[in-house]
This record gives sequence, structure tokens and C-alpha cells, in this order.
Amino acid sequence: MEIHDDLRLFDEAFIKQLNREAENKIEYWDIRATFTEGTTLDFTDQKSTEISSYDLTSCGIRTFVNGGWGFYVLKDIDKHKIKAGFLKSIKLSVLTESLSKNKFKIKERDPIVEDFKIDTQIKLSNVDIEEKIQLVKNHEKFASDYSKMIKNTRTIYMDGLNDSIFINSFGSIVKQKLSYLRLLNMVYSQKSGVIQRSINSIGGLGGFEISSTEKAENLSQKTAEESITLLNAKSPVGGKFTVVTDSKLAGTMIHEALGHACEADLVLSKESVLEGKIGQKIALDDINIIDNPSIGQGKQFGLPYELFGSYFIDDEGIPSQKTIIIENGILKNYLHSLETASRMQLIPNGHGRASSSSSKPQVRMGFTYIEPKDWDIDELIEDTKNGILCEDFLYGYTNPTTGNFQFKCKFSYKIENGEKKEMMRDVALSGMILEVLNRVSGIGNKKTFNYSDGICGKGGQSVRVCDGGPYIRIEDITVGGLN
Repeated sequence: MEIHDDLRLFDEAFIKQLNREAENKIEYWDIRATFTEGTTLDFTDQKSTEISSYDLTSCGIRTFVNGGWGFYVLKDIDKHKIKAGFLKSIKLSVLTESLSKNKFKIKERDPIVEDFKIDTQIKLSNVDIEEKIQLVKNHEKFASDYSKMIKNTRTIYMDGLNDSIFINSFGSIVKQKLSYLRLLNMVYSQKSGVIQRSINSIGGLGGFEISSTEKAENLSQKTAEESITLLNAKSPVGGKFTVVTDSKLAGTMIHEALGHACEADLVLSKESVLEGKIGQKIALDDINIIDNPSIGQGKQFGLPYELFGSYFIDDEGIPSQKTIIIENGILKNYLHSLETASRMQLIPNGHGRASSSSSKPQVRMGFTYIEPKDWDIDELIEDTKNGILCEDFLYGYTNPTTGNFQFKCKFSYKIENGEKKEMMRDVALSGMILEVLNRVSGIGNKKTFNYSDGICGKGGQSVRVCDGGPYIRIEDITVGGLN
């Protein structure tokens, strides 16, 4: 597979030269080099706040010896600069090793020599920026014109093409060509002093065809409709209720309240409620939770593109793979980077991710979800005497150290005697995730299973993620509102 000209310098002779420089000095090294070109468009109230195109080359050089890491970043690369940066990174790792209290070894792995490429129907490079701008303008205009009650709109378009190479001291040489697109729409509306907002997005790995899918074309209409509808909803009376959550809210809860606590770097730093709980029963028997960022899952959702949180390999050269977090209520695995797996004397499971080649990998999720069971949506509602149906997610707070969470839902409906009643707004859910996992009284079937995509931040970095699940019913959840 042909790669960008800037990356062709990593030939066999140069890699051998780097290995000679590392010999008898360090135990492991890897290099990630990427050429990226992309577009960012940001419009507010039909006026542009950002229109930018960019192309960047970056290179991250990482070296390791006995628990000590060195990391050196280059923005302009040639063989001389890479070699000089490589030697500086070696010095950094030796220095870090002398200061580090956590001594460990990285177990050698079989090398991966492969080329990966995302298939696209419409290459992003073949689409003029004027067409992308017109796409954003159309969404902005539709949302703004939808109703006189709409006061503010915002539409963000982002795309990127990444041409990259990963090499390491184990002999891995992985070349990748990836492209992604994400479109986000936000609408604020106002009526009689009440202000409501709605946010929707679509993202995936693929080409410009993502913007032409039914979900993308209806994005601003859906957001405007939701914002206006919420104006007439009432806020609930707080208390403890049986709650039925949709797939998006269930996925958000699993990602935020459980998934981060499963990240092994937080476990090692004693910032996780799941520390020391591998092999223990922490949820009901029916609960299975997975993180699987493998490529190819878009097909199960009928998508002409790959899921936004998917990848071929992580940023440490480990293949993406299905990782069972909870199986039949028992905590089976944490999510690992190369370092955390080495420190725990385990095999890495492909969750060492970085926002770019110039950032250090850390433990991150990919596509985190709860597996479906056998309840139909109507059955869950009909079997609920007094409760609340909560759909989608606006924002929230979680503390992985304690498992405490609080989420604000986008839509909610009162359930009385098994019937869905009036809509409510400003509904917030709070609780402790390990208690919630033991209060689930119903898990939806495959027909109720869905996902959402987004950007997840941690340690100053942001990466592509997805989360999801079926509808689930939880007993005795604390619900708050404006009343």
C-alpha cells in the first residue's frame, strides 16, 4: 500500500539503523508517524466562526527501559531529525528509569506487518470545501427557520484523512489509511422564559457519503423538533423511581460510570471503584458488558460506514479486539495499555489510544456496550407500574473512584400503570454504578439495541468513541428535576 511521501523514509535500512542505536541501551521502542489533512467548519446562527483546512505531519518517538519511558515529538520529519529525536528519547527513558518507583518489563510480542485501509464511496479529498460549507449552511438555515421560538443554532463539521505508519522494536510495520467525518447540530429555543436545547450528531469512519445518510440529512430537523417539543414539557417531582432507559442513555451510563473505572491506569493509581474486584460478582447474572472497537460492526446497524469508535490497531500496535468486561455479573477484565498490562503481568487488549501521534497513549475505551437479552420495549413499559422512561443524554458527571454518577436526560416520560404518559424535561438521574448494576430488573432484546457516537476526553486528549446497549429497567433510582 502506498503511503504519503513524508512517511516513506521509514524503510528497512533506516529501521535497522534505529535498532542499532537502541541496542544494549533500552528494552523497547516504537514510532508513530502520521500525515493528516482535514477540514473544520463551525457556524453559529448561520454565521461562520471557523472555516479551516489543514495538513499536518507529526511523529511520536517512544522508548522504554525497566519502567522508564522517554517520549519525543517531531512536527517536521526527516531521517536526521528522527535519529536525533530517537537518541534524545533514549536519554529520557534512561533518566526516567532512574527516578521511577514502578519497575516492570514489556513482554515481547509477535510482530504485525500489515496494511489497513478504510473503504469509502466518496473520498473526502474529492469534495471541494465549498460543498462542505454549503452542507453546514443548509443545516443551519433549516434549524433557524424551523420556528420563531428557536433563538440560537450551531453546526460543526469535522473531517480528516490520516495516512500513518507504526513501527516498533518487535518488528511490527503497520501502514494505515483512515478517514472520518462528524457532523454535530445544536439548537436552543425559548418560550415564556423557558429555554431548552437539543444536540444531535453523526460520525463514522468513511467518506463524504456519511453526510448523505438519512440520519445525517435529517439531523437539523430532528434537533429543532426536539428543542421545540421540550418547551411544553413539565419538570418532574424528585424522588426514587423505577426508570426505563433507552439505548443511548444506557450506553452513556455504561461508558461514563463503569467504563472509565475499568481503565487499568485508573485502577493502578487507585482511582477506580473496581480496584481489586477482578473475579468478583459486581452485577446481576443477566448483565454482560463488552468493549469491542473492532472494524466491521457498522453492518449490524445497516450503516455504509464504520463505527466512529472503531480502529484496526490501537496506538501501541495492538489489534482491536472484543474485551469482556463483565460476564454473567462477574468482573472479568480491565481495559489495558501496554504499560498497564505489563505492570499487571497480563496480555494487552488493544486499548492504548492517543489523540494524535504527538500525544502519549493512555488507556481508553472504543465501543462499550451492554449486551441485549429478551425484553421488548412495550413489555418493559407495560410491566412498570410507576416509573419514568428516560431517553438520550445531555450531560453528566461521574467519579470513577466512588462510582457515583449524575446524568441529565434529554427526554423523559411518566409511566403510570404500564402506560407511557406526558413528557417531562430537566430530568436528572443519580446513583452509584455498582448499586445500579444490581437493581436492573429488565434488559431489552436485540431490536432495542442501538448506539451513539461522540468524543471522549481524558488527560487532555480526546478520542473517537461509541457506546450503546438495549433499553434497560432499573429499580429505585434517584430522580431530580426543577420542582
